[in-house]
Formats: sequence, structure tokens, C-alpha cells
Amino acid sequence: MPQQKHSPIKYILILLVLLVIIGAGFYIMMNRTTTSGTSTTGSGQTDNGFTPFGRVPATTLGTGTMNNQSTSTTSQNNTPIVLPTLRLLSNTPVGGYGASTTASTTIVRWVDRGRGNIYEAREDSLEAATISNTIVPKIFSSLWNKNLTAFIGSSLLDNSSPATTLYAELRARILPKTATSTATSSKNVTQAPGTSIVVDSLQTPYELKGRNLPSDITTYAVSPKKDKVFFLANENGYGVGYTATFDGQSVTQIFSTPVTQANAEWPEDNTIAITTKGSASQNGYLYFVDPKKGVWNKILGPISGLSTRVSHDAKYVVASGSYTNSITTSIYAVSTGQNLDAVIHTLADKCVWGNFNKNMLYCAVPSQPTNGAYPDDWYKGTISMVDKIWQVNATSGEIHLVTSIVDQSDRVIDAFNLGLDPKDEYLFFMNKNDLSLWSFDLVASKVQ
Repeated sequence: MPQQKHSPIKYILILLVLLVIIGAGFYIMMNRTTTSGTSTTGSGQTDNGFTPFGRVPATTLGTGTMNNQSTSTTSQNNTPIVLPTLRLLSNTPVGGYGASTTASTTIVRWVDRGRGNIYEAREDSLEAATISNTIVPKIFSSLWNKNLTAFIGSSLLDNSSPATTLYAELRARILPKTATSTATSSKNVTQAPGTSIVVDSLQTPYELKGRNLPSDITTYAVSPKKDKVFFLANENGYGVGYTATFDGQSVTQIFSTPVTQANAEWPEDNTIAITTKGSASQNGYLYFVDPKKGVWNKILGPISGLSTRVSHDAKYVVASGSYTNSITTSIYAVSTGQNLDAVIHTLADKCVWGNFNKNMLYCAVPSQPTNGAYPDDWYKGTISMVDKIWQVNATSGEIHLVTSIVDQSDRVIDAFNLGLDPKDEYLFFMNKNDLSLWSFDLVASKVQ
């Protein structure tokens, strides 16, 4: 009896059917694993994301796959927008910035240091808009009001003249209406809902208006509600302290002191913090001043090379000093007078306290400390740092590594001028090496 021959096509069909069955089973198994409600790391441990107030972790936002490096939201046409955890907001030198939180997102505005243009970015979009192109050159610092509509700034016209303090506010332009309703350039166009206003690169929605403040101001600080300002002026060799409305009006003198060179903060309503300018060769002091009565209270000192940052409830102070060509850093509890070793070693200039979690401290800490005269050598730029961001709980002393910046950026970052949005969801900082501006998404990140 002849042996029956099987067609090769039959074997191919059988193989395809088997592959489909195996693939379906694998898909069902993986779907059950990823929707079980608990994610784990590769080591089998529960993956606990760092979640500040007000926003869920990135792993539950938007659509698509999330990871520690980015968050995702959805654009108007339902296309996922990938937002980096560490984001370069401005690659050109910045003269200060401000951040505010709305119901839907965080907004940051900053000043271009060279020209004075004002830029705006939202943390739910990759775009940055030019909202004012009024020329106000060489603004090297600025403090903003609550709604980011005005700022107090310092301008340096030339190297031989003292810095000028100014008040500037954003005023809406009256823009012509056109028949065009499509934006031609998202970086230079702001279109109001329900209108057909188009703004080209030469016509921004706002312009800066303001005036110079007294020329003898040596330092200033903004109140916690960001509706008032404190000035320290050098008048005939004495430091005279004033409070005023944010625009520099309704001025009230609160004290006169021999101290003329100092740094100021206004951490809580009843406390203005005055720290003498730090140098490794000089002892420094921190004082708390009552803005209503002008009464002084010494908090710290004498400490060589002192610089400080005060928490927003004035309960804690992070203080750094100079000791044998290195930095000492501690957290001081105001009510008890006790010092807590901060474990980290960095300048207080590179730290910021939480706005919502007032006992949380964020600091840029050098990976490899360099010997030097601190803070002088860092101020002069003869010493630069390669930083990591650390979080310190002043109440418990617990510390966490938030991020090693160099692993996520395209350059070496020596961070300073740190700031947080009102909900402590985003950390902002500038790079001392090139004065660029960055943001870091604390919700999407993980404390390592």
C-alpha cells in the first residue's frame, strides 16, 4: 500500500494555529499581571513613588507607558505628550523666575538676563512662549508676586555702576483683531478663547511697565503672600529697613542699624530674616526682625562664612559655614536651640524649604567636595560643583537622594537659586555654570 504524502501547506497552517494560541495565552497572563493593582521593582519589592501634595504619581497619569524619566499628558488631539522629569526651560541666561500653580498645571515665568524678554512655560506642555519683548537689559535677579504679573528686580547697566533696583509689571497690549484664527508659531502666539487674536514675533500679549526704585537699596525680600516687599537701604552708612506694597509704594520705615551688607528673607508674616553677608574670613550672624515693631532677635552667630535659609514657618534654619577649607552644614531648630547634623555638606545658598511641607528641605549637594575658602571661592567662581539633589526632613532627620542631575542632563550642573511651586510638585533651579533654568518633576521622580 503506498505511503500517503502530507502537503507542506498543511504543516504551515498547523504551526500558525499553535503560534496564535500561545500568543493569546501569553497576552492574557501579562494583562493580569499589569492590572493587579500593585507594581513591583525588578527586585520584587513594592515600588513606592515619591508623592508630594496635590498630584498623583506619574504612573497613573495620561495614557501609554510611564517610567521614572517622564510623565505623559494628552494634547487636544489626544496625542500623548512626553514630558521629561528633568526639563531645560531656558538655555540662555536667566535673570530670575517665579512659579505659580493653577487648578490644572504649574506655570513658570522668567526674565531673559540679556534683553529683558519675559517667557512663560507650563508643566503640561513642551512649549515656551514669549509674552513680553520690552527691552530691559541686564536684569540679573528678580522676585515675583503671587500671580506672576509683576516682579522686583536688579539691573546692572555696566560694571562700574551700582546695581539698580526696579519694579516692573506685565500690562496687556491692545492687540488688533484679524480674520486669521490659526496660530502661525506656538512660541510667539497667544490666542484668547473665543477670539481670533494672532500675535506675531514682534507683537507680544504683554509689555513691561515700571520704574526704578531708590538707588541705595542693598537687598530686598518678598513677603510670604507676595503682596509686600522689604528693602534694606544704605543711608549715610546705616542700614535702614523699610516695608512697602509690592510696587514699592506706601513705604514704612521699621528700623535703622549699623548693618548695611546683608541678605534678607521674609519667610513668614511676622519674621524678616537678616543674615550678614558671608565670608570665610568673617564671622556671620542671623537675626529675626519683627516687621511691625522692628525688634531684633539674634538667632545664630558668630559663625565663620555663614549663609542661611529659613523655613516658611520660621521654625528651622539651614546654616552653612566655613571650617578648615570645607563646608559645615546643620539644621537649627529655633524653638529649642538645638542643631541637627544635616549629614549633607553644602552651602545654604543651594537649598530651599518646602512651601507646603515646611519641614522638608531640598539641597543641591556636590558629589565630590573641593577644598576651598567657602563661600568666597564659590561666589567668585573659582570653585564649581557637580551636584545631586537631596531631600532632608528637618523633623526626623531622614534624608533621601532625589536625583543625580548629571545622569539626566547633557551638562554639568552647579545648581543655585532653588525654588518650589506652592504645592511642592516641581523643583526649579538655575545652573551657575551657564545661568540656564531647569525644572524637576518631584511627583514623577522617585526618592532613591
